[in-house]
Amino acid sequence: MAYALTPLVRSLAQRCGVIAHPGGRRVHARPTPLLGGVAMYFGFTAGVLLATAFDRNLVFDNQMLGIIAGGTLVALMGIIDDKFELPGWAQILSILAGGALLVGFGVQVRYVTNPFQGGRVMWLGAVAIPVTLIWILMVTKAVDCMDGLDGLAAGICVIAAGTLTLMALRLGARFQSSAVMSAALAGAALGFLRYNYPPAKIFMGTVGAQFLGFALAGISVAGAFKIATLVAIAAPILILGVPLFDTTFVVLRRAVNGRRIDEADTTHLHHRLLNRGLSHRQVIWVIYLLTFALCAVAYALFCRVK
Repeated sequence: MAYALTPLVRSLAQRCGVIAHPGGRRVHARPTPLLGGVAMYFGFTAGVLLATAFDRNLVFDNQMLGIIAGGTLVALMGIIDDKFELPGWAQILSILAGGALLVGFGVQVRYVTNPFQGGRVMWLGAVAIPVTLIWILMVTKAVDCMDGLDGLAAGICVIAAGTLTLMALRLGARFQSSAVMSAALAGAALGFLRYNYPPAKIFMGTVGAQFLGFALAGISVAGAFKIATLVAIAAPILILGVPLFDTTFVVLRRAVNGRRIDEADTTHLHHRLLNRGLSHRQVIWVIYLLTFALCAVAYALFCRVK
């Protein structure tokens, strides 16, 4: 679905004038249409709906509804941002609003495990809601920050969502909805990547980067975090390790230097690799391989306890 819709979305973006022009911290050389995330949004949603329609054993549950509802809100605000460039606080509010919808449908980090007490489960109680919202915001913005090179964010999400799919499938029928959602997200990102791989014919824009991040965060809460072992914490962090660690490093560096933490700059991992002389494609493949390695470690840890 994403593969088929992307050329149509590209034409729509051109007609509406939603174009990313070169300059500033942008490294592309020619004007390129935005809004590619719209194709991924419809690809993901169609995949989930079709799977539940044709599989009688698969129920369209609150987890699916919450992620689609919250993702729809985030995607709509992303479209507005691609057209009018909203301030950072407006993006954060929209992500938190989407997270609130998610929580309202019961998708929460309800407990974590204490590795120093033999994996004892610690129920979060009222703290579950803010913890969930912080996780949603962190992952969404981290993926958004990785959308700095053609094909980078989409490729990372294909690998991460694919790993979540394998984990959910291994857990069996109880995690069917997580498997379907993560597989649909991987497929949507892969279909779009055909047009976003350098040199990109279209960019995913804020709508795509934040929708992918929001969906990954929501799926990890619905699935991986519910395993009552240390892996419940380690696996999602490792799977999303590249964007999370990179964004954390950049934010801390800005804070130490007395700069605003939401200030755009060229200190992200992909910028630093470009500055060291690597080509565009070399940079994204280095980060792909790093993401794959972290996901392989996460899956290996997961398999040892499941």
